Order: sequence, then structure tokens, then C-alpha cells
Amino acid sequence: MLEVNNLFNQIERCSYLKTAQTDNKNIEALADTWNNYLKTLHEAIAESNTAKQIAQRDYEKVQALAIAWEKQMQVALTNSSEEEVRQALAHKQIYTARARQLKTLVERHIIHISTLKTQLAYWENQPYSQVS
Repeated sequence: MLEVNNLFNQIERCSYLKTAQTDNKNIEALADTWNNYLKTLHEAIAESNTAKQIAQRDYEKVQALAIAWEKQMQVALTNSSEEEVRQALAHKQIYTARARQLKTLVERHIIHISTLKTQLAYWENQPYSQVS
């Protein structure tokens, strides 16, 4: 996940505004810097969204495998095959644990995307974002 918080913490709001008011060249530099910050935020949102989609897809596949092994375990139980039950249970536990990890990853990406979108909305509505 891209960490873009530091980019925005480095901006000194007042000094940029004072400089921008006194010098056209600085206004252009501020606009370029600002646009780069906003572009970085947009890219971070897109990357995190892609990673979330991949994790979601993987979660669904692994979850389906866990369910399939659960069914296999039930069949083995009806057939009284102790070895097959143990084997199916072991596989089910492995896939269930992996599915849980992937679900957590998906949830973290959702939170991260939401945070980035909130930051983007905030920074796009700052007076100096209108400089360009």
C-alpha cells in the first residue's frame, strides 16, 4: 500500500501561499507540486483498489476450496473413513485460515481506500488546490 500521508505533511501552507502571492514563477511551481501530490493520491487509490480486487478474488477461490473440503469431510464421515476425515479436516483448516487472512487483507484495503479518498477530497478542496 502506498503511504502518501508524509507527502502532505511536508507542505507548509502559509509559506506556499505567501510565496505564491508575490511571485508568478512560484505559483507555477506550487501548482506543479500540488498536481503531483493529487496525482500521487489518485494513483494510490487505484493501486489499492486493484490490490483489493485481487485479494477479494483470491479470498473467494480459497473460501470455495474450504467449503469443498468441508463437504469432502462430510462424505468421509458418512463413509466412516477416518483417514479421509483427517485429511479433509486438515485441508479445510488450512484453507479456512488462508481465507480468513485474505478477508482481513480485503478489509484493510477497503479502509485504506476510504482513508485515501477522504484525504483526496480534503486536499482537493484546499484553497491552494485551485492555483493551477
